Amino acid sequence: MKEKGNNMHTSRETWLRSATDELRPYFGKIGLPLPEKIRFAIAFTSSGKRGHVAGECWHPVASEDQHYEIFIRADRDDPPEVLSILVHELVHTLLPPSVKHGKEYKELAIRVGLEGRMREAMPGPILRERLNALSDQLGPLPHAKLNFAGSSDTPKKQRGRMLKAECCEECGYTIRLASKWAKIGLPICPIDPAHGVLHCDIPNDEDEEIIPSGSDSYASKQFENDADAPPIE
Repeated sequence: MKEKGNNMHTSRETWLRSATDELRPYFGKIGLPLPEKIRFAIAFTSSGKRGHVAGECWHPVASEDQHYEIFIRADRDDPPEVLSILVHELVHTLLPPSVKHGKEYKELAIRVGLEGRMREAMPGPILRERLNALSDQLGPLPHAKLNFAGSSDTPKKQRGRMLKAECCEECGYTIRLASKWAKIGLPICPIDPAHGVLHCDIPNDEDEEIIPSGSDSYASKQFENDADAPPIE
């Protein structure tokens, strides 16, 4: 390993990449060589700010240029903790996405030095000591905890508002109704029933994001093969 202070970084990705490069010999020594094509980011995971996923690994089947993509949640800024999450996600790069946190994952995770419930598996004492030393060697992590309760330029979600339901341009019929009634069912155009059901953007119950009527939410999608698979947490 390089001496402390010789490996200073100005971006989060280079810090994580350097950490991974320093961990490669450790993984290799226990017979678990890491793939070369990995990208890194400290950002929002796919569950957004409302989720509790500390990290995600997207497999090459989801990448246009066949890279693994590792994301670490942006409200984590303690370097040893970030490295712990990184190791957890690196184990996922050694297995097919279908494995998730099953028996095969547990076997490799224990060899690497992770312990606890596998979905939240974190380093045991020996690996934790190694990661603490690696954190000192890497120098400061160029990242500060993002307060998800803080402000951003994203418009605030409107709750409890009346929704606009409208027909086609031919008749121009428009009404406003409460979200709870829109979710139960939208009315048929009273001017001409042949126009069918009115159109309305209906908010999702969980986060009030607008979902166009008739569309499928992400949570309801069925993934038919590995290429369609969601990330592994």
